[in-house]
Amino acid sequence: MKKVLAAAVVAATLPQAASALPLVDFYAGGYYWDQTVTGDAGSTTSTADLEDDLNLDAGGQNVVYFAFEHPIPVVPNVKVKMTDMSSDGNGTLTSNFSFGGQSYSASENVATELDLTHTDYTLYWGLPLPIVTLDFGLTLRQFDGSMAVASNTVNSSADLDVTVPMGYLKAGVDIPLTGLSLGGDINVISYGDSGITDYDLNMTYVLPVIPLLDVGITAGYRSFDLEINPDDFGGSDDDLSAKATVAGPYIGLSLHL
Repeated sequence: MKKVLAAAVVAATLPQAASALPLVDFYAGGYYWDQTVTGDAGSTTSTADLEDDLNLDAGGQNVVYFAFEHPIPVVPNVKVKMTDMSSDGNGTLTSNFSFGGQSYSASENVATELDLTHTDYTLYWGLPLPIVTLDFGLTLRQFDGSMAVASNTVNSSADLDVTVPMGYLKAGVDIPLTGLSLGGDINVISYGDSGITDYDLNMTYVLPVIPLLDVGITAGYRSFDLEINPDDFGGSDDDLSAKATVAGPYIGLSLHL
């Protein structure tokens, strides 16, 4: 909620900023993402199912972004996006499980917290095409996450505090005279047995209510696939190993000045 309020404050200051920089496009927005978590996590020697064993539930999470674009060809445009991605649950293990240097037995009840929250810093360029949007660039994704597992006898945890470079591509098309636009973007990287694929497909309708300020209602679907093998980063068998998907529909507001 704090991030959504922050987006509203920034949006309120856009008209003043635009009067000082008339050649710059400002964007802001946020959406409520109904997340479902699937996959497994643990160590390289044993993993637990995020649904069947750990019973993780993510529910609704907030995503907020800000961006500005300018007419200087060589200098990249800038976008910052903050994604909440946390889940927790209480479950019963169906098999023996090792994580963070601790061992858990089958049929043991455990409480789990998984946090994959991250902030994207994207530098990108756009091709000057009519009606069609085509952007490309580089995203630095800063994870500020962790995973913790606790039973009645032991508890363990592992942090996910790393910055990952990713390729960025966005495409979209405006449907003339309708106020509708269709679009999508993707961030992706693959390294050894690890990788991230994060794509977003959406539709936006711009409300014809405020001159000079495009206020849109956006609905879409986002899927975040994460695979981590600690061997790719010089880690050990006790470090976090995961193959998880966080996906679901979302709805929100977008602003463009």
